[in-house]
Amino acid sequence: MKISEHFNREEFTCSCGCEFNTVDAELLRVLEQVRTHYDQPVTINSACRCLEHNRAIGSTDTSQHVNGKAADIKIKSVSSIGIYHYLNNLYPDCFGIGIYDSFLHIDVRDDKGRWDNRT
Repeated sequence: MKISEHFNREEFTCSCGCEFNTVDAELLRVLEQVRTHYDQPVTINSACRCLEHNRAIGSTDTSQHVNGKAADIKIKSVSSIGIYHYLNNLYPDCFGIGIYDSFLHIDVRDDKGRWDNRT
């Protein structure tokens, strides 16, 4: 089921099979901005996670993924650092943005968080 111009609800669904897929509207808006800016598909590696799945993969109970407010994304021909710079310039004082080797984490928390987990 399409929930925005470029994204389907299934892309956000918890991968454990529980069907949790409640996506925060602000996150969807930010992802649409990224998609439009780069004019390329945005692949969602992980978005909504139920608490059980989140714990099973070693994440914390306070993860924004359990609230439907986070997504781990990649764009085929754009580096994580490139997406990071775009989002950091667009939102210098808010949201969580983390760089990993093969993806970028974006969440729409109220405060600002930045981290670099590349090896």
